[in-house]
Amino acid sequence: MKTVSLCAVLFIFAACKTSPPVSSCRYAGVVKDLSGIDGCGLMIEMKGGVLLQPAEFAVPGFTLRAGQAVRFDFMELKDRASTCMSGRIVRIECIEETK
Repeated sequence: MKTVSLCAVLFIFAACKTSPPVSSCRYAGVVKDLSGIDGCGLMIEMKGGVLLQPAEFAVPGFTLRAGQAVRFDFMELKDRASTCMSGRIVRIECIEETK
């Protein structure tokens, strides 16, 4: 009985412990409007000029805007093709606007 009570108390304290959420948004970039290039649209440009073409978003409701600075994480979708012919096609796993 003592073991069960001790486990219950430890579980309650562990469950109540709060810590700030760890962001998995590891990369930084700027949203670019490349709609002037056939098949392209809003893309994310990372440092070094790497372009990412978002095809899917794991987080619904986020809207990309040209010039927007973002922190994000992504997974490359190597089985996808695009008419854009520029950048890597990706699924955005995490995204947030930065200042």
